[in-house]
Amino acid sequence: MSRTIPLIDFFNETFHIPHYQRGYRWEEQEVTELLDDLWAFCKDRESGDFYCLQPIVLKKNKKAGYDVLDGQQRLTTLYLLLVYLEDKRKEDNYDQPLFTINYETREKCVEFLASKRFIECVDETNIDFYYICKAYRAIDFWFKDEKHRGAKARLVPILMDDKSKGNRNVRFIRYDVPEETNPIDVFIRLNVGKIPLTDAELIKALLLQSDKYNSDEIKYIKMRLFEIASEWDSIEYTLQNEEFWYFLNNQGNYRPTHIEFIFDMIADKILRGKKYFTFKPFKHATFLILSEYLQDLLDNGKEGKTLTRIEAVEDIWQLVTSYFEYFREWFGNRTLYHYIGFLIAVRGNQVIDDIIHQSSISGKKGLIKFLESEIGKQIIIKKKRKDSNGNEYDVQLENLNYENEDQQSDDRNEINKILLLHNVYSCLKSDKEKACFPFNIYKKTKGNEKWSLEHIHAQNSEYIIKKVNQQTWLNDHIQSFERTNNNAFQELILRMKEILSTGNIDQDKFENIVIEVCRATNEHSDSDEKNIHSISNLCLVDVNTNSQLNNSVFDVKREIIKKREVAGYYIPICTRNVFLKAYTEYSVNNAYWTGDDRESYLEHIRNVYNYFANSTIGD
Repeated sequence: MSRTIPLIDFFNETFHIPHYQRGYRWEEQEVTELLDDLWAFCKDRESGDFYCLQPIVLKKNKKAGYDVLDGQQRLTTLYLLLVYLEDKRKEDNYDQPLFTINYETREKCVEFLASKRFIECVDETNIDFYYICKAYRAIDFWFKDEKHRGAKARLVPILMDDKSKGNRNVRFIRYDVPEETNPIDVFIRLNVGKIPLTDAELIKALLLQSDKYNSDEIKYIKMRLFEIASEWDSIEYTLQNEEFWYFLNNQGNYRPTHIEFIFDMIADKILRGKKYFTFKPFKHATFLILSEYLQDLLDNGKEGKTLTRIEAVEDIWQLVTSYFEYFREWFGNRTLYHYIGFLIAVRGNQVIDDIIHQSSISGKKGLIKFLESEIGKQIIIKKKRKDSNGNEYDVQLENLNYENEDQQSDDRNEINKILLLHNVYSCLKSDKEKACFPFNIYKKTKGNEKWSLEHIHAQNSEYIIKKVNQQTWLNDHIQSFERTNNNAFQELILRMKEILSTGNIDQDKFENIVIEVCRATNEHSDSDEKNIHSISNLCLVDVNTNSQLNNSVFDVKREIIKKREVAGYYIPICTRNVFLKAYTEYSVNNAYWTGDDRESYLEHIRNVYNYFANSTIGD
């Protein structure tokens, strides 16, 4: 059985917190949120006759009073609040004795609360007393905030008044379970698997509740709120699209409500201009900021204009739809999609507000120039290094290395960004079925779908340990060398076949043959230690593909890449072009990655790099 009762109906009662419940654990944020809600109810005369707290579930105690099966955190906090307001209560002739709370797991709990020891100091005798003391200090801190001036006088009546006509008060939804019910079963049903509300769900309740309006306007209001709810669902549906989501986000696709992403951006923007909090709240920050902003609009209006509640709600909703319209326009325009997608991928979505600001002050052409400049700033090389003689020089594109000569530094971050841009821009410039770079595939981090730099011509620093992988490597390289029809490889082919024929590959012999195969291919591909780690010998592949390429020669890697793509795995467009030798005019030899191939590949990268580096506009 349930009914709504005012807080005053609990006075003179005794409440027991059973041993199977955890103790009092509310921290400053939860206490502050409750006080903020009560204060908002006080100030808003249109918010109804009562403020309804979450349910309290009670079972008659065999000795006296009631066992609290759910709702003890709020009940204890309200007790502390009533103690804090004691002087004001008595001044206003509210002198009823309070209810009693007894935590069964804590000796002397009734005495501790009745004696009000939590007022004097922080009692660390046990964890419950400690949290109770800290909560009382949070209440004191809240009332001493200048923006809550007069709160004592206005809160006392809503806490102490009954249900008489004209009284606005605080009420609980009270559930009484039958005495024969097993209380532990009830507690488990109430708490196990309880899922906290998301910020988006809390904001939806804040904006779309229709009981905040007068009856004479409710018909129009309900219609408008229904429209907003429909628009909400449409935006959520679009944001749930994987391609759309990863275009805007570097984070995983794990949020239950994606519209929360827009609210997060709005809240951050509001907080930069409005100092509602000294520190950003840890829990439900977005909801709390939007709640404060809504109340601010109701209290102070906007731009000198007083706002009704529906106008304040419309103001917030307009911010949501404005962000979404920008997102939808960007996603639907190939140039904006690739430029903005790249910037978000390397800078994060904090760049979005800068792009929106630029959109508002310039046309499409101006926005494109701005984006090209911002991309240039992200990829331009600003490093200096010293040569073997100690002379300092500016690092150029061709100097970028996977591993520098000192072996204590590298340029992998710069290489990653430049190769990512090379792929993104190549997709934009491709007329092939209006290709778009798949940011969703690139950004996914589940499983093994992460990205790494792959040496196009193999380096020989890593050895293959697993026997099955050694067998695969030997078979692949025998086939590769046989396809070249080069007599210089005959001895190596025979030795690889001999190692395979033993059935049990000797590790030392295998490692030696790997070194000799790499040395032989180095001679035919003009590779040396100087260029093996350069950007002209690197491409992007996912980690799974990388692991299958092992330490293979170019010809073998190409066959693996082809099989991966045929099997449906994503191979970046520039990586595919590398192994097709698409950047080399009239390639003489498809078995090796030669000096000519490296130069042609580097030249293509340089053209993209220079285009954006030369587009930068000074701040």
